[in-house]
Amino acid sequence: MPADQRRINGPDASHSYKLYSKEYLQALENQLNRTDRGNEESRKIFIESGILSNSRGSAYIEMGNTKVTVAVVDPREIPKNNKYREEGDLYCDFKFSPFSCVKRKLPQTDAEEKSYALALKRALQPAVCRYTFPNFQVDVLVNVLENDGSALAAAITAAGLALSDAGIPMYDVITAACIGISEDKFLVDPTGAEEEICNLVGSVHGTITMARLSRLEQISEVFQSGFLPLDTVKKGCEILLKTNQDIAPLVQQLISKKVTKQVKANKLAELERMEVTIIKEEKME
Repeated sequence: MPADQRRINGPDASHSYKLYSKEYLQALENQLNRTDRGNEESRKIFIESGILSNSRGSAYIEMGNTKVTVAVVDPREIPKNNKYREEGDLYCDFKFSPFSCVKRKLPQTDAEEKSYALALKRALQPAVCRYTFPNFQVDVLVNVLENDGSALAAAITAAGLALSDAGIPMYDVITAACIGISEDKFLVDPTGAEEEICNLVGSVHGTITMARLSRLEQISEVFQSGFLPLDTVKKGCEILLKTNQDIAPLVQQLISKKVTKQVKANKLAELERMEVTIIKEEKME
C-alpha cells in the first residue's frame, strides 16, 4: 500500500517535551537524593552458580531488583570458519526478557542488546584462556529477568562466574560495576530510575560500566554513555575501582566454596571405589 505523502511522519524515536520543563527536571533531580544508601554504596548482591541443569555452567545474580541469569554452553566448532584458529572464540548473546523492562521488549534483538553483547564479549575475552580450546567457541547466553539498573555490570560478573562453573580455564576472576553521573553527583550501582535520569538530565550526564580482573589488577572493559568530560570519567573510574574491589571477594568466596565441595566429593568417591576394590579382592581370595 503506498504511503500517504501528505502525512507528516514523526521520528522513529522521540521524547516528551515535558522531559525538558523546569518542574519535571527539578522533580527528577530530587530523586537522585538517596535516603536508603550512600551515593558510593552498592545495593545488596546475591549470586549463585550451577542453577541451570541443561547447560555446562550457569550463574544467577541479584543486584537489588535487577535479576540476571547466564548460561555457558559446551565448546563447539566455530561455524563458517575455513581457517584454523590457534585461539578459541567467545560468542555472547545478551537478551532482555519481554517483561523485564518498564516498556515491553520486542522478541527481535535491538541496538541496546547488540551493544551490550559486544561490551560483554570485550570484557570477558581478556579473562579467558582461549588458547586451551583452539578453533572452538564457547557460547555465553545472558538473559535479564528484571532490569532495575546496572544490568550490564551484573551480566559481566555473573558471566565470569558461569564460565568458572563450566570449567573454562580463566586467568582471573572478573567483576563489573556501574556508576551514574548527573552534574556533580556520582551514584554507584544506579537503579533503573536513576539511570534514566543520568542519561537525560544536565549538561554533564551519563553512565560508566567498568569490568576488572581482580588479581591481575587490569581493566578489561569500560562502557560509557552520555556526555562526560575527561575529568569526570577519570573520577568515576576511580570510584568504580574501589567498588570492584569490594565485589571481587564475594565471587572468589563462592568459587572457593564450590571447589572445596567438589574436592570433598571426589575424595569420597575415590574412597568408595577403593572399598569396592578391596571387597572384590577379598572375595577372590
